[in-house]
Amino acid sequence: MSFSFGNNSRKKLETCHSDLQKILNLAISRSSVDFGVSEGHRPKTVQFELFKIGRMIKNGKWIKIGKTVTNVDGYDKEGKHNIEISEAVDIYIYHPDKGVREKIMYSHIHMAYVIGIISSCAKELLVKGEITHDIRSGSNWDGDGIIDLDQTFDDYPHIELINL
Repeated sequence: MSFSFGNNSRKKLETCHSDLQKILNLAISRSSVDFGVSEGHRPKTVQFELFKIGRMIKNGKWIKIGKTVTNVDGYDKEGKHNIEISEAVDIYIYHPDKGVREKIMYSHIHMAYVIGIISSCAKELLVKGEITHDIRSGSNWDGDGIIDLDQTFDDYPHIELINL
């Protein structure tokens, strides 16, 4: 079975660097698990709203009070989503049955599978000289192949370009 992106995912992917577009378009055609793009470029105002989740201001400083979504506020620290041609993309797992989709949308097992496909496609395109960046994912920030277990912060849906 071969999948392709829907209109919303395509529009969001178009806000991303051409290397990410090439990687994800190849990956969606090869994956046996369907996925979509939840975000490409993210305005700083949206980034800041995500930063505030799980935090509050105490004595003039941000402190964590719960599970945080991001450590990037978009202003003092700009993220790869905040660049006008985004160098980051967030994905989700798609299934046509809404009940199933709600259960697997951010499932670590499904995400790890899809990220493996995406990583493989990135390596292939890089070796062929069709892209100029490698990628890393929020499930394996340090690229050591140990998924999630050796991280203090995981962000499975997140994939970003890294410079060579």
